[in-house]
Amino acid sequence: MSARIVLPFLAVALVAADPPRDAKKELEQLQGEWTIVSLENRGQKVAEETVKDMKLTVKGEEWKVTRDGTTVADVTFKLDPSKDPKAIDMTFKVNGEEAALKGIYKLDGDTLTLCRTMSPDAGRPTEFKTSADGGVLTVWKRAKK
Repeated sequence: MSARIVLPFLAVALVAADPPRDAKKELEQLQGEWTIVSLENRGQKVAEETVKDMKLTVKGEEWKVTRDGTTVADVTFKLDPSKDPKAIDMTFKVNGEEAALKGIYKLDGDTLTLCRTMSPDAGRPTEFKTSADGGVLTVWKRAKK
């Protein structure tokens, strides 16, 4: 096989190998403590007083949302940064029940923006917005150490 034929195949193989490495890098960047900036639910901004004490802790592929030290949600997740917008699949564990929800996210420095569905039957969001029909949009800021 000539070099002209082998090089394009090698390039395709290298590009195909990047997403898992990118997912690992993205996962590493999410690790740690986050504080909430804003929360929007079904097109309505949730009152700051309601969310002011919410925190997010990411450890591995698990995150925990707490408010005033009480767990609100335990979540496992998988990232797919190769999508546009970047995709996240989340499994919420609440009161012994599990719900698999789809979302999108963006990580911009120390700001994490997440838009997700409210129902396992809903399609993945394509924009960072909600409507009266559904969706949850949260913005988190990395906690200062």
